[in-house]
Amino acid sequence: MKNFFKKNKITILYILTFVSLISFINTIRKGLLNGCDFQWQPSVLFWQGINHYEKFINNGKADFLCQGGEYSHLFHVILYPYTLFEWEIARILWLMTNVLFCFLIVYLICKKYKFSRYKSILLLLIFITCSPTRMAINYGQQSLFVLFFLILPFIYKSNFFSFLSGFSSIKYSTGYIIYFDYLVKKEFKKFLLATIPYMMGWIIYFFYTSSNPIINFFEPLDWALNYVDYKRDADVYSLMKIYFFDSSQFYIKYFSIILIFGLNIFFLIKINKLSDNFLKMSLILICPLIFFPHSNYDYVLLFPLACYSLLNFDNLLNKINFYFVIYFFFFNKLIKHLLDIDKIYQPLLLTSIILLTLINIKYNAKNI
Repeated sequence: MKNFFKKNKITILYILTFVSLISFINTIRKGLLNGCDFQWQPSVLFWQGINHYEKFINNGKADFLCQGGEYSHLFHVILYPYTLFEWEIARILWLMTNVLFCFLIVYLICKKYKFSRYKSILLLLIFITCSPTRMAINYGQQSLFVLFFLILPFIYKSNFFSFLSGFSSIKYSTGYIIYFDYLVKKEFKKFLLATIPYMMGWIIYFFYTSSNPIINFFEPLDWALNYVDYKRDADVYSLMKIYFFDSSQFYIKYFSIILIFGLNIFFLIKINKLSDNFLKMSLILICPLIFFPHSNYDYVLLFPLACYSLLNFDNLLNKINFYFVIYFFFFNKLIKHLLDIDKIYQPLLLTSIILLTLINIKYNAKNI
């Protein structure tokens, strides 16, 4: 079987390309009709001078589709070009932006780590057809945007790209990881540079909406944590919320977040002791999937691990890594629906990610 694939790998690649293109065209078709998660309406409100956080908190709900606006001030500021268009056009433009991010992510990783043309094409086909990417494009989500800016400081070692990495802060549940990583590595200058986009977004937001600066600083977190109902059960925070504490108790909720941040920092300390920068990036980006609420589209954060594992595929552990990611990319959603036993399946899923991360840390620590 192995010899068969080697002898026919070009033919197989042509077949995969054909199938992938059909799948990707279908994804784009769905995105043209959907895109409901794209935060167009909250951004329109902001550029009309309305504080959408305050408005939604007072009303206890969002106004339009599933656009809750539970993202940082920065995101609603930088979406200005899209607010110049009506919803139907704006969602098409955001779909095109997501497609661009999709190709750029693969290009940057493959160029930086010198993948062969064959492996680069294979990774591109995997990425454009996997369930997380398709969902991100279909729903108009921001996970590809966040992943793009998260990988930049690992690929390009400069102050400018450290600054750009701060744009990942638009999504609290995943973008936070870059700040923690800078702090753990004691790269305080990079940390400060990465905070500039976030702070600029906040300053522009409260000035433009004539909001109280201090209250407005905390409004996105208040809205996201206390009003937006996240029903997740494949991360540490959600499992603690379900089984160990009453989410209505303010102090216990925030204590649990601090505790989880502590665990996350422990993981980052261990990961940063590894010598391989590519592996470190891959494992660091898994941490948000372990610790905080996420949906299937956020599993795009596993893509760098798939790339690293394919590049070093001769190693048994990397074979396991690669097929593990492939399972998440193509079969996780299907199996989840078929089994329909989330109370067992989701904790097992989380446990498997944690174990694989720890195994990678321990195994590669021996090979420093």
